[in-house]
Amino acid sequence: MDVSHYYRILGVPENAGINEIKNAFRKKAKDYHPDINKEEGAHEKFVDINEAYTYLMNLRSENTSGTAAGQSQTDYYRWWMEQERERARRRAARRARMRFEEFRRSSIYRTTSMLSHMLDYFLLGLGVFIILAAGFGLYSQGLYIEDNGDEVLNISGIVADIIITFAGILFITVSWNSIKSYRKKFRKKYKNGKKQ
Repeated sequence: MDVSHYYRILGVPENAGINEIKNAFRKKAKDYHPDINKEEGAHEKFVDINEAYTYLMNLRSENTSGTAAGQSQTDYYRWWMEQERERARRRAARRARMRFEEFRRSSIYRTTSMLSHMLDYFLLGLGVFIILAAGFGLYSQGLYIEDNGDEVLNISGIVADIIITFAGILFITVSWNSIKSYRKKFRKKYKNGKKQ
């Protein structure tokens, strides 16, 4: 067994970023929480998912507790297997015994969700900024530039501004769809809570 099995458990590539790991954890934890999934191996799968998440998040953390700076991934894995793995599995087993709604309110689940939403709002703001910057760039450069005393259409500037604007629109679209989806779920949950 080596570190790659943790990536396989969460279903993420080995170069996955923190946000990708958190999203995969939330989805898999919901799918395999024993309170929801009554299959025979769900409890053990849930514990494995929590263990993989804890390991990968610690590995990506700049201040990994108990490890020296510059320690290789292999050395860190060896240290993890000797020192931390059993603690992580005991914590995961406690979470597996919780009702799913209680688990959703736990710090590990809430934190992954909160960071994802913060990233959505950041990307929305970034998209708006990119579009404004492209517009300002086109305004400051102008549609025409002087070339050997002649005014010619600034094709390269216009094309660059169009590409940058599309990138901004992409950021806005992706983040806005995610925000709308979250707000829709929140409203539905709020309405269901009021009815009870």
